Amino acid sequence: MIALSAAVAMTPTPAEACGGTFCDGVLPGDMPVNQTGETILFALDNGFVEAHVQIEYDGGDAEQFAWLVPVPEIPEVEVGSWRLVQSALAATVPVYGFENNWVCEDMDPPPSTTGVGFINNPDGGGTSEPEVVAEDVVGAFQYVVLQGGTSDSVTEWLLDNGYSSDTEAPAILDEYITEGHVFVAFRLRHGLGVEDIHPVVIRYPGTEACIPIRLTAVAAEEDMRIRALFLGEDRVVPTNYRHVQLNRTRLNWLGLGSNYDNLVSMAVDAPGADGRAFVTEYAGASSEVDTTLLDTSSYDSSVFTDMPVVEVVDTLEQQDLVSCSGPTGCIWLHELASSLVHEFIPVPEGLTDGEFYSCLSCYAALIDAEAWDAEAFMAAYDERIIAPMQHANDLLTTWPYLTRLYTTISPHEMTSDPMFTENPDLDDVPNRHGAQRNQACCGNAMQLPGGRIIALEGTGSAWPDWPEEMPWAERVEEFTVAGGPPISLVDETANIDAMIATWNAPRLCSDDDMGTGSSTEGGDETSDGPTPPGTTSGVGDGTSGGDGSSGSEAGQDDTAAGCACNSTSRAGGMGWALMLAGMGLGAMRRRRLR
Repeated sequence: MIALSAAVAMTPTPAEACGGTFCDGVLPGDMPVNQTGETILFALDNGFVEAHVQIEYDGGDAEQFAWLVPVPEIPEVEVGSWRLVQSALAATVPVYGFENNWVCEDMDPPPSTTGVGFINNPDGGGTSEPEVVAEDVVGAFQYVVLQGGTSDSVTEWLLDNGYSSDTEAPAILDEYITEGHVFVAFRLRHGLGVEDIHPVVIRYPGTEACIPIRLTAVAAEEDMRIRALFLGEDRVVPTNYRHVQLNRTRLNWLGLGSNYDNLVSMAVDAPGADGRAFVTEYAGASSEVDTTLLDTSSYDSSVFTDMPVVEVVDTLEQQDLVSCSGPTGCIWLHELASSLVHEFIPVPEGLTDGEFYSCLSCYAALIDAEAWDAEAFMAAYDERIIAPMQHANDLLTTWPYLTRLYTTISPHEMTSDPMFTENPDLDDVPNRHGAQRNQACCGNAMQLPGGRIIALEGTGSAWPDWPEEMPWAERVEEFTVAGGPPISLVDETANIDAMIATWNAPRLCSDDDMGTGSSTEGGDETSDGPTPPGTTSGVGDGTSGGDGSSGSEAGQDDTAAGCACNSTSRAGGMGWALMLAGMGLGAMRRRRLR
């Protein structure tokens, strides 16, 4: 549904995003703006699609921050919850690790070690001129909704209103206009900066989730990361993009999954997937999401009624929204607290945030009386702080199932917009995967989830350097909108097993010496080994919903546009890796999706 980018952290980063096409007032010689990723959380209910969009950017100037979003219908636009997306990402991040198993009686095991690895994890056409059908302010942004027109007239409108265009944009705009899309143009409000950018929610009539990445292509980086989260009743799969099961033999288990992003990129570029495919990283209960960050019990806007302005920041500190300590500055404990305070109680020239907000009474004469409006402040507090968090809790209570899909994609591959649907016929997909390193007197081997055994050379401190022929994708599949099991397009299981056998032959001890038992053929992820210590989410079976058997119908053309180990451990340590792909961790009135 959205052509923009992902993950604003509480610590601000420099701006570098303009929704793939337009920037706000870019001047010749200014830093170019490129898109680095997208994270979108979808919820579908009763004929409406709701998308929570989180924005990630690097470099550039926040004053140039603006983007254009194609939407199938005229939408509602509201403040979103950064904490909802962050919490969902944290609950579903892929975890890979291994447990040491010492099977040599006369060996002294080395000290236990642990480790953590991070993976920088209505109708549109017809009229000659676009019509502004809606315009408003949403949190730190102002936006307009444009309907109709042509690519030339839409481009001219944007240029006349201070946006900058890309030469590749008109052709792509024409595609969306012909399909009946409208465009939402966002920009930061005057005087606001990087730290004020927050997620937005776009809600529109529809029954299918779609990410319009065609427009993104004009300003996307190579292998741009896209994460799509879906709240609903059942597991969600792509319908016009392929689905890939990773060859986890290619994952560097000893290196705590340090090559995970590369594995995904290579797998979705594999034959049959051809650069337009997704990997399922989690599919299961939404109750796994920790709602601690969504607790609003300490927030209350009503206390500001008739409150002297000099007491406002102290009260916000009591509500755990900010902590100011003189010249050392302020720590904003909610991602939208900064924009709220700066808008209604701006810092006088010559003072720092810490100096001013730590003692408003000390600078009472310098407070901007025209900016302070208690009634408007309370309304903004409710809109930006409380409502998005309450709505996030409502969504997690309403929808029992959560799916997380991931891909990397380059501009030349962005020829069609990925579309998704629920499929009730599929198994859950765990996000925690445990292997076991068996160390014997005669050598070392790693037993992967599903039973494959990989010999490790020497001291077992390095993962095999596989030949180029070792596949990156185990299976490439597609799903139909009708549901059912996946249709297998490519299955490399036998090839992978043969290459493992060739690798193991001169290196692997006997099964009895290794304490592993027999190796299980195939790499399906139906057994995920030991559960990482200290985790509560289940490590169960099923990751791709089926055994690769063919379905009865072919999937859609992907170029179409439109929106466990049983051996006894004698001693050992546990090393677990967190695959944190671009995790970042608010204000919408609660409206039941219609």
